[in-house]
Amino acid sequence: MSHRRSLRFSKATCPICGSQEVARDDLKGDLICTNCGEIVSRKETRAVGKFDIAQLLRRDGKMSFAKLRETTGASDDKLFGVLQSMVQMGLLQEISGKYSLTKRGQRWYRQRLGQEWGY
Repeated sequence: MSHRRSLRFSKATCPICGSQEVARDDLKGDLICTNCGEIVSRKETRAVGKFDIAQLLRRDGKMSFAKLRETTGASDDKLFGVLQSMVQMGLLQEISGKYSLTKRGQRWYRQRLGQEWGY
């Protein structure tokens, strides 16, 4: 499974080479100079996906919203939106303020992991 990078050009200027060809990486939230490759700035929050959250929950078990936010580095709005969509899909359950994978979520995670490894 290929992970396509989504880049959008920004109005920033590269401090190293002076190029105006600076793009924002939507996955990581970085500004990258497409001319010299310099990472111009890093955002504190990054995009987080369902697979990232499932991987954390699979590894660490039940986690609270605050712990997920701290671990992923995502903003409250982005993380809450992803968690809500996962709950609606039946991949997550929330019990007493802690999120955990459902059986369907564990199957979904294993399936996605297999796709990543080419199975």
